[in-house]
Amino acid sequence: MIVLKAVLVSRDKDYIRAWLDYVQSSSSGEHMRFTAFSQWEAFRNHMTEQEGHEMPDLIIAEPEFLNPWLMNGGGATGVSWLMLSEGADEGHETNCLMKYQPLPVLLEAVRNAGRQPRSKRNQRPGQDTLAIAVLSASGGSGKTAVALHMAKQLGLAGYSVLYLNLETLDSSFPFLEKGLRQGSQQQHTDVETGLSRLLYDLKAHRREVTGGHLQGQGLRKESGSTKERGAGLQAANEYVVPHEPLKSDVFWPLANRKEMLQMSKVDTTDLIRYLADCGQYEVLILDGDSGWDERSNGILEAADTCVWLVEDDIAAMHRWGQWLQHSERTRADVLGSMLERTYFVINKYREQVMSPLPRPDLHVDAVLPYIPSWKQLNQEEVMLSSPIFQREVKKLCELLIQGEGEEERQTGRMVQQESRSL
Repeated sequence: MIVLKAVLVSRDKDYIRAWLDYVQSSSSGEHMRFTAFSQWEAFRNHMTEQEGHEMPDLIIAEPEFLNPWLMNGGGATGVSWLMLSEGADEGHETNCLMKYQPLPVLLEAVRNAGRQPRSKRNQRPGQDTLAIAVLSASGGSGKTAVALHMAKQLGLAGYSVLYLNLETLDSSFPFLEKGLRQGSQQQHTDVETGLSRLLYDLKAHRREVTGGHLQGQGLRKESGSTKERGAGLQAANEYVVPHEPLKSDVFWPLANRKEMLQMSKVDTTDLIRYLADCGQYEVLILDGDSGWDERSNGILEAADTCVWLVEDDIAAMHRWGQWLQHSERTRADVLGSMLERTYFVINKYREQVMSPLPRPDLHVDAVLPYIPSWKQLNQEEVMLSSPIFQREVKKLCELLIQGEGEEERQTGRMVQQESRSL
């Protein structure tokens, strides 16, 4: 179960008791976990202990508690907050919550605040490459369109980007074919086998470095950088094709679908980690199937940030809820890690979300518009040239990059040139 973790801080112990009693008796209580304090020292010590561990999703506190916490670095933690106000001018109008209201109204305000976008944690902090997976529980949700637009917008912003399609049946080729053929004219003759060769080289190198003893454990058991990977692996640019319209590098799609079907979870994670470690790319855009196959599990494990797409219809919402429910039962640890890295996005959005979210503890971080003209696509340039969609994807990319943390961005983890801006 996905639980909203909140901290309530008030001098009034009766006020705290009323909150907790209501939450416990409410039908929404099973989706919330409150920790309450009435003294500054206990609150401060609790928040200090949580740093680097399981930070709460939301702080609800009176000014005398909240202001000192914010002034001592609390605002930099990425934790959302609400200030309990008695009507005086507290200086935080947008985050004020009137203290004395009916408890159902207060609880609804807490639920809404918990649904607001917030920074997601990076799975592997300190690395030079950000791997972004575009995921969904439903086929036809627009994963490939979103992934291609993200690659283009990040490429236009000055980042070195690789778009990696790992779908069983590659749906990106019609939109990339012209650029692929133009790019391959400047490359070596066997560029169309680049992904196939790299998969073979990675398997051969894994056998070499493991000596048959650690087979299936992944390259990172024995090798931490591209230089240590041996002569069997070439530079990444020997396997890829530059795609000028997409402003990114891409692989030529595999000619033999069996190679994709035979990719294991380890094959997938090794491929992504090689591309992340090769030193050539700042961003990887990962586009895979909607399912439970080995490749999908590998993408989910190796990605640093996930964009989870869902359409605003009852069937898609149901599948979203079913996916989460099954994951809670079968691999709760994987689900928890994924949720820390995931932004939920409504695709094909039309003015407002009409369908209820499958569970009250879920939230939407962003929306992408429905483009009617895409129903009659007959040229590859049309899908990649929608100004409205490009504008909204640019906003999504800003959210993802900003989610990596202000300090990391300023110290050069993502933004290394002044000319780079989204």
